[in-house]
Amino acid sequence: MSKNKANAEKLAKIPKRPPLLRFTVVDLSGLTVFHRSFVSEVLDEVLFSGFSAAMIAFSRELGSDLHSIRMEGVNYFFQTRGDFIFVVGMYPRVHSNSAKRFLRLINNLIAWDELEGYLNKAIYFQTENFQDEAEQLILEFQIKFKHLIHT
Repeated sequence: MSKNKANAEKLAKIPKRPPLLRFTVVDLSGLTVFHRSFVSEVLDEVLFSGFSAAMIAFSRELGSDLHSIRMEGVNYFFQTRGDFIFVVGMYPRVHSNSAKRFLRLINNLIAWDELEGYLNKAIYFQTENFQDEAEQLILEFQIKFKHLIHT
């Protein structure tokens, strides 16, 4: 089966109103290194990545960590590790524990030792291996939690 056909079949399984709306990996400078959206984008991912990095920097300046914010009916959950910020946007009906679980699973997916070997660490998130595994994880999450969203 061709890769395009396999990807089309995977995407067809995602509910029309998915619980996970978007997932973005941002480096601390505000550069988007990975982004997937499952809704019509009204959000500029470059602007959002810069905003996310600025919010993380601001919260650190205040001596705390930013864990979540709510904007336009979407809950955004943040997790930082190393030089990266992981941001997941979900419908409010998806509990924060589910978002934290998703972020933990993504974090476990990353081969952090391998990542350290990259001169430009952001390139790691462009590898076929990471993208395929991340998309599979996202698909499984979408299917598992689709019951939370009314269509």
